[in-house]
Amino acid sequence: MLVDGLPPVAAEFTGRAADLSAVAAALGSPQPLVVSTGLAGVGKTTLAVKAAHAAAGRFPGGVLFIDLHGYSTPVEPQTALATFLTALGVSCVPETRPEREALYRSRLAKRRPVLVVLDNASSSEQVRPLPPGDQHRVLVTSRHTLGDLQGARRVGIDVLPADDSVTMLANLLQATDPADTRIADAPQSAHEIAELCGWLPLALGIVAALLSDDPGLLLAELAVLLQEARLAELSYDDFAVRAAFDLSHARLAHEEQRLFRLLSLSPGPQISTGAAAALAGRSPQSTRKLLTGLRRAHMIEGGEAPGWFRFHDLLRLYAAEQCEADAEELRAERESVIAVVALAHRTGRREQVLRLAFALGSFLYFFYGRRTAVEGISAYEMALDAAVSLGDRTAEAKALLGLGRLHREMGHDEAARARFESAASVSRELGDDESQGKALYNLGLLSRHRKDFDSAQRFYDAALAAYRTSGHRPGEAQVNYSLGVLADDVELSDRAVGYFLDCIEIAEEVGRHDLMGHAHKHLALIACDTDQQEEQRQLHAAHAAYLAGGHQRKAERLWPQFRKSQAQHAVARLTSAATSGLRFLSWCPVPVRGRGSERSQNRPAPGNERLGRAGRASGRTRPAK
Repeated sequence: MLVDGLPPVAAEFTGRAADLSAVAAALGSPQPLVVSTGLAGVGKTTLAVKAAHAAAGRFPGGVLFIDLHGYSTPVEPQTALATFLTALGVSCVPETRPEREALYRSRLAKRRPVLVVLDNASSSEQVRPLPPGDQHRVLVTSRHTLGDLQGARRVGIDVLPADDSVTMLANLLQATDPADTRIADAPQSAHEIAELCGWLPLALGIVAALLSDDPGLLLAELAVLLQEARLAELSYDDFAVRAAFDLSHARLAHEEQRLFRLLSLSPGPQISTGAAAALAGRSPQSTRKLLTGLRRAHMIEGGEAPGWFRFHDLLRLYAAEQCEADAEELRAERESVIAVVALAHRTGRREQVLRLAFALGSFLYFFYGRRTAVEGISAYEMALDAAVSLGDRTAEAKALLGLGRLHREMGHDEAARARFESAASVSRELGDDESQGKALYNLGLLSRHRKDFDSAQRFYDAALAAYRTSGHRPGEAQVNYSLGVLADDVELSDRAVGYFLDCIEIAEEVGRHDLMGHAHKHLALIACDTDQQEEQRQLHAAHAAYLAGGHQRKAERLWPQFRKSQAQHAVARLTSAATSGLRFLSWCPVPVRGRGSERSQNRPAPGNERLGRAGRASGRTRPAK
């Protein structure tokens, strides 16, 4: 803590012109308290120090600066007051907090305007006793929004823009060695590294330290290391992204921690309040409060529409780690909830049976793997009974779909088929095209599994039509992917390429990066026989898609799994039955690009130029922001 002084501006400070202007305007406003807020490692302290230096001329009474260590060992207000009083020249500091507050304010009342910088506060309680009076200004930094500090003006700090992130890396490397030109020499790799860092200044600083320590480390080599294990690699001495997130996570309430972990199970780039409630098995109202708490702590951020939320890329990885670490706890919760479903069913509380069973079904395969699917079938049978008793046909269709998926997971194909056929019938009677599409799609999967390719094609086509009617674009993407796999099964590669391209286009639109990755991987398999360069383009596109969706493990396993699939693909090509392909070719529709276009057009299959378009499509893969 310094009077008439501040810590020096960090060497890595880059850009932030708009943020500096926002802080300067806030400090010049009538509001005496300014809160700069953002996620861990985003550069709040660095920005506050830079802004304070820039504004120092407006505060002739001096500057008070203290790190409140809010997320490690918090500095109590009484301790902070004693530190301030000592800096102000008080030799005998009073014992009690009220006395310290009174003396602190009386001392500052006699000084010209002072800027007080309270860095790294974790709660409003740390801040409230420290503002000295309206003629002075207080700048607070915090990972929390501190919304209960009335009258405070807030300035949100986001990650750096992509170009500024690369500039920050270059500045840090050249501060250590002016002759280091690795960033300028490999701009594409530099941008890839910045993206893998999530454009987070803390992560960028760690990467720069790693590069400075090893002048022979190429950017491309570091990018590979980050792709394999981002959070593990983003560590240098006492600085680590994971450690910073640990401190924020520890400040969350228990239920907030649990929801934070569960949110990592959602496959899309963002999640709605309703879907989060289903994941947590809670009411939408209580879930909304927890989501708000996570957003205020900057553990998640607002999505593209009200009521939707998303992760920063690195926080998604961190949440997934926490979820895996607590798998035993989650399994125990599954058993507890199933017991509650059974109790509700025995006591006739049918609405509660439906709510609990369907809440578990929102992450069906996490709770009901092959070894525990019997428990899931039991819960969904109770849900089906409750739905029929209530006359709730929509819930009946939902329960039938869940039972079909669980039987399919266990390999009970005939039982699964019966449930999906019933679900399709009920959905058709309800006019619920989306649910009908799900049932028909699953019937197609079962048909493909028993190598009845004709039936699989018919079910897939019907599912695609139902999804289009309902406007369910994720379903369209999924069916196009399966149609591509089916066409490739019978050696109709050109046709498969068309389906995979349609899948990629729609999946990108709806944020299904995992599906984009799968489709690009299949396109690489198709290209491996004829075009090695195209194969590599598709593999890199698949890798980028997985990373963009936060699917770190899929990205890490892509290349070894591809080589295994490549070998299997070659064997399948040699042993496939030509008659199946000829029978399939006799009536199989040709995919036509574009939403709403008819796919049953009897015209020649498209040429190999479509695969080139797939390569160009790979350039569209970008992370969700």
